[in-house]
Amino acid sequence: MAEREFSHRTHDDAGDDLSEQLTVRVAWCYYRLGLTQQEVAARLGITRVRVNRQLAEARRRGIVRITVTSKLAENIELEERLKSVFGLDDAHVVLGLADDAANAEILGDVAAEILGPQLVDGSTIGVGWGMTLRALASAMPERPLPRAAVVAMLGSLTRRSSIDAFEAATALAHRLHAECFYMPGPLICDSAKVRKAIESQPLVVDIKERAQGADVALFSVGGLDSGTIRQAGLIDAEQLNSVRSAGAIGNFLGHYVDCHATIVDHPINDRVLGTRPDEIVTINKRVMVSGGATKVPVLRALLQHGLITELVTDQASAQAILNPVDQGTEQ
Repeated sequence: MAEREFSHRTHDDAGDDLSEQLTVRVAWCYYRLGLTQQEVAARLGITRVRVNRQLAEARRRGIVRITVTSKLAENIELEERLKSVFGLDDAHVVLGLADDAANAEILGDVAAEILGPQLVDGSTIGVGWGMTLRALASAMPERPLPRAAVVAMLGSLTRRSSIDAFEAATALAHRLHAECFYMPGPLICDSAKVRKAIESQPLVVDIKERAQGADVALFSVGGLDSGTIRQAGLIDAEQLNSVRSAGAIGNFLGHYVDCHATIVDHPINDRVLGTRPDEIVTINKRVMVSGGATKVPVLRALLQHGLITELVTDQASAQAILNPVDQGTEQ
């Protein structure tokens, strides 16, 4: 059974407003009136292809939200096992896709549905980087929490296209009408000396303290080849091989970590600006939203060492995390 919710948002820009009006009309005809896509096209005088695109746009922009109210029995069992094995406060397992980008969208959607009602005004929300968190922020229902604060836990990427794909704090703050605090500096500094100089600045000290004092923190992780740093081109193939040789199995909060969830001794980690994995234990609610075959080893390590209190992942990843014997060389 699915419940569909419709929201209508106004825009200052007339062109955007007209575009949204069409999207709303298409969504209403299809979901509320029960018309076929061909019937919607005929009624509105547009092509069926455009109807299909408008329906996809309605989902992407949050005009239409579809909630599946029943869970699969096997997923409930996986959730209980995850909570029991790793001492989690909560776990959420959903059906996912093999494609990382598509899976990120699904997990972000689900996490937004789960976490949205839990966020309260006046709270501080720490946010990491990544496609999944960006999807979560974009899917978050608009809910005014003007006294809340969203804090970026890491420095910034430098390329606009990369920022749009991976940066989540701005989008989340916008959806919550909350104030956003940014880490003023690059995610990867030119050197450890530069990173230390930036971190010594009072503004950066304040942001890091806000992040470590957050009421809730939202994270995702990257596999060695799939992390934000790699995808954004901040580390090349030679550096990646080097950090792998140093024992890294994945990337968490911009830092490469090993099978003990410990930051590996490597120059690239000395240049990362932001909250370190070993600094998050002061945050009571630490939510990991991530999944995918390349991320299973690092997810398991973080769970085994108590850095995560709540997990949102897909079924295949949950099974792999719980059954490392099936992963062969991933152990």
